[in-house]
Amino acid sequence: MDLEPPSLRLLVTMNLGFWGVQIGNGLQTAHASAVFESLGAEASQLPLLWLGAPLMGLLAQPIVGELSDRTVSRWGKRQPYFLGGAVIGAAMLLAMPMATSLVQAVALYWVLQLALNVSVAPSRPFVGDLLSPAHRTLGYSLQGFCIGLGTICAAGLPWVLEHVFQLEPGSSGGIPAVIRGAYWVGAAFCLVGTLATFWAVEEPTHEVMDLPQEPAGDRLPMLAAIAQAVTDLPPMMRQLAVVQALSWAGIYCIFVYLPNAIALNVLATPDRSLTSYAHGVEWAGLCTAFYNLVCLGVSWAIPSLSQRWGRVTVHACCLMAGSVGLLSLLLVHSRYPVLLSMVGLGIAWASILAIPYSLLMDDLAEGQSGVYMGIFNGFITLPQIAMSLGFGWVMKTLLQDNRLWALALGGIFLGLAALLMLRVPEPAGAAEGESASALATAQK
Repeated sequence: MDLEPPSLRLLVTMNLGFWGVQIGNGLQTAHASAVFESLGAEASQLPLLWLGAPLMGLLAQPIVGELSDRTVSRWGKRQPYFLGGAVIGAAMLLAMPMATSLVQAVALYWVLQLALNVSVAPSRPFVGDLLSPAHRTLGYSLQGFCIGLGTICAAGLPWVLEHVFQLEPGSSGGIPAVIRGAYWVGAAFCLVGTLATFWAVEEPTHEVMDLPQEPAGDRLPMLAAIAQAVTDLPPMMRQLAVVQALSWAGIYCIFVYLPNAIALNVLATPDRSLTSYAHGVEWAGLCTAFYNLVCLGVSWAIPSLSQRWGRVTVHACCLMAGSVGLLSLLLVHSRYPVLLSMVGLGIAWASILAIPYSLLMDDLAEGQSGVYMGIFNGFITLPQIAMSLGFGWVMKTLLQDNRLWALALGGIFLGLAALLMLRVPEPAGAAEGESASALATAQK
């Protein structure tokens, strides 16, 4: 496939839907633990309550990826799944903060995670469909940019609703009002962003992409095709597997424990019923927004850095920066120094969202990119499922419910991933020479 250099309009419109969906994901990252604890969950129960996120990802993404590889419609291969998942996800975002019990909140959370995974699953091969190999690092970096921007919007919404729109933050022991409002605003962004991509971007047809056409009788059933793909993993996927597993084990610790570690441990809020707890959760949301702001800046630099030093080296260095950032939280006892720790986390996050997918996509046949990207997600979700099932015991027995120690363990995971990344060989002839200049080309 030899597509023209991407225009700025294409780069923006193809990622608007991804940005909207990431606001939904960002609300879960920043506030789901606060919602669960506001409804009575204990710190040691959070990993099990978060099981829905990796489990739905493990089940939905390979299936939706394979289905999208097979789909032929007037709306394209990937976009029907974008839109369907976003519509259901927006409905769940409206409903979740109205939950009156922990059971209701968890049930809505699981359906929300299924919907968001259906919408996210086609997004990685979507970049490969629309961009040539020389521009894919840029494409995935911009997806990382949109994840960061979406999370900034999601994490900062409670602060904006209180300080700009004068919404009362108090919760009277339930879900804080500013969190409820953030979910409702996020639902609107999720739906509008996805509709914008659906209307503005026309996917290439099978003929334009020059994909091989198989007779209907020769193609394996969906589950058999997924099973065959699992047994025949591309070499780069095998090399990245452990790195991805350790990276996302560390990220999972951040998702589950960072907001309340800042509010309850760093800021030492004594009681969740106090207004100071709502303020602590708001500050944790701003910290989440800040590390995603760092992610935005680093995402723009990743193509140039990869051209100069190679994607493997850049990814290893970024992972180590995240490790140092998490471990440094053990030394922080007031709110503003937390931002210094968030710098390292933002650097790692930008690389995690871009470089592994760029490395893998260059190693995939176009007709199988959806299913293999879905399987690649398994190296993200399986360690998170294991942690959801067993980390509660670790938290209660070994870490004594100390959220900061859980974050430090996440830093150790990221450090190990960085060291193992150095063992991955840098791909030869990866066409990175054009990636660094692609943004300038797009802006002309």
